[in-house]
Amino acid sequence: MTRQAPGSDANPLLSDRTPIPFDRVRAEHVRPAIDAALADAERTRATIAAAGPPYRYDDLLGAIDGASAKIGRVVSTVATLNAVRQSPELRDAVGEAMPRVAAFGARQAADPDVYRVLGAYAESEEAAELPPERARFLEVELDERRRAGAGLDADARARVVELRSELARLGHEFQNHLLDGVAAGHVDVHDEARLAGIPNAAVRRAREAAERAGVEGWRFGLQQPQVLAVLDHAEDRELRRDMQAAQQAVGTGEGRDNRTLIPRILRARRELAGVLGHRNWADLQTEDRMAKRGATAHAFERDLWRRVEPHFRREVEELDAFVRDRFGYDRLEPWDVRFAFERLRRERFDLDEEALRPYFPMDAVLDGVFGLARDLFGIEIRPVDGVPVWHDDVRAYEAHDRDGRRIGLFYADWHPRDEKRSGAWKAALVNGGPSEDGGFEPHVALVAGNLAPGEDGRPALLTHDEARTVFHEFGHLLHQLASTVTVRSLAGTQVAWDFVELPSQILENWLYEDAALMRWARHVDDGRPLPEQDRERLRAARTFGAAYHMARQISFGTVDLALHVDWDPDGEEDPIAFGRRALAPFQIRPDVAQDGFLPAFAHVFSGPYSAGYYSYLWSEMLDADAFGRFRDAGLFDAATGEAFRAQVLSRGNAEPPERLIRAFLGRDPDPEALLIRNLGAERAADAAD
Repeated sequence: MTRQAPGSDANPLLSDRTPIPFDRVRAEHVRPAIDAALADAERTRATIAAAGPPYRYDDLLGAIDGASAKIGRVVSTVATLNAVRQSPELRDAVGEAMPRVAAFGARQAADPDVYRVLGAYAESEEAAELPPERARFLEVELDERRRAGAGLDADARARVVELRSELARLGHEFQNHLLDGVAAGHVDVHDEARLAGIPNAAVRRAREAAERAGVEGWRFGLQQPQVLAVLDHAEDRELRRDMQAAQQAVGTGEGRDNRTLIPRILRARRELAGVLGHRNWADLQTEDRMAKRGATAHAFERDLWRRVEPHFRREVEELDAFVRDRFGYDRLEPWDVRFAFERLRRERFDLDEEALRPYFPMDAVLDGVFGLARDLFGIEIRPVDGVPVWHDDVRAYEAHDRDGRRIGLFYADWHPRDEKRSGAWKAALVNGGPSEDGGFEPHVALVAGNLAPGEDGRPALLTHDEARTVFHEFGHLLHQLASTVTVRSLAGTQVAWDFVELPSQILENWLYEDAALMRWARHVDDGRPLPEQDRERLRAARTFGAAYHMARQISFGTVDLALHVDWDPDGEEDPIAFGRRALAPFQIRPDVAQDGFLPAFAHVFSGPYSAGYYSYLWSEMLDADAFGRFRDAGLFDAATGEAFRAQVLSRGNAEPPERLIRAFLGRDPDPEALLIRNLGAERAADAAD
């Protein structure tokens, strides 16, 4: 599409062109664009609120879907730029805009007149004859408005709006504190002997960072590649401790202390849940998810922990004995864990992740995941030039269906910068849908990460774990690109939060399979495949430390649920202290306070995973089971890939997730698949006893 919205010449955020004119967007465009999008949505709301019978879908739900898409495009574009190219001006503009957007959305969702009209439409003859996707949208829209408070009295609705606006503001502030902390934090090294064990590429980047800062020696920043280079490989134990301390301080520094925000966020969520008729935030959040209740999510975590804990304890004891014997430590400390696992894995499997980097050049990893998209799902990925981007690192690609039709455009931004948020993520910029000419407008998305860049003109060389990150985020991307849902509000990744990780996590499995590694894992210099013994070692090492890593995920989900269910906002205990107690059973050293974790827990306090972090393991349960069908049929079996595309990827939220996974598996998912895949069949059987 190349239509031009009114006023878009002056404000690129109001353009509905594809590609998005990122190169022209400035901070001063944010407020007027947000104002215009909200004004348009308000006109739609007023028209619907005043509507009378006979009701028509296009005038009601169709109009709501269109207005939501317009707001979503502006907000997603602004949020993306704030995440990848933040400036003080843009940050201030977004900080002012987002609470207004949240408040507006809360008012719209809770509007009693629109709720009344939609309820009346649901009883009409036309509604009874709606095609399935439109009927699903009516069902979802009524449920979301009920959950937003549309059936409450005026005072309660006003309080809902106020609380949602406050939570948006606090979440934005929380994230900004983390960005500031990462940008300001570092660990300086002045003695070259302390660098022993750290990969050469990380040492070179640290030297360059020190030179830019005008200091002697080496400066390790707090971007993920530099942090892990130290924690995984530095032989200097004190350096690892210093790096962990710096990382723990990210959300606690002066002027950026998230510990003051956490109780305010938790209290606002608890009050909001109460106003909306729920006992706690977890019950509100899970009501429209597969878990349905906070207690179900809690029980899921507890059952996993019961079965994983004995294996976790044995792994920690083994690791403790290893560092005592191998390095002479008096005991295992938190800053030793990653280093100890890496060294023990090397000795046990003769596997060095750093040594494998030449076999996972970025271009080859991308070719691998692009090939998977083509061979399994019939989606061809092609690079495209001349697309406006926000940084020279960014690359743009088009996605085409097997019939040649363009189904999407996406941006890939894989490397760290000071003005870019940490972590890896996928963002939907535009959900495609039916166009006025009878076609289907393409989807637009972003995949981003913080992977170590290449040096001296060579491509970035990834660890196997970093390659998994690429495959993971690309799975989210495929979930959007493959969507054929005609209602934009139900398209792509707009699904239940404990289902959304299925498409991303299932793709990671291919990076352990021999047939797949033979295709993609090839040396950057001469193209020779990853040797057979290394492929075997990767597979054998997959379950190494698995109980520890599962315990880590269970701990995150458990503390998230505990804070949103069990912490008493009216009590005297600080949530940080409460969280420390909730985390203690999962720690190798409960007596070593890890108070920096919660102030940096962006997924829960500034992201969409509040009372929902359990979703990662829940979705992992689904992916472990679903991948079994691919393994049985053949890793590159096109029929199985097409079934997954048709029954999962393409359907978005057009059907309940329980129905989608059941359609693909032919039955309900089996939780045992997760334990068998992660712990190995023998240990999974032990865990069941």
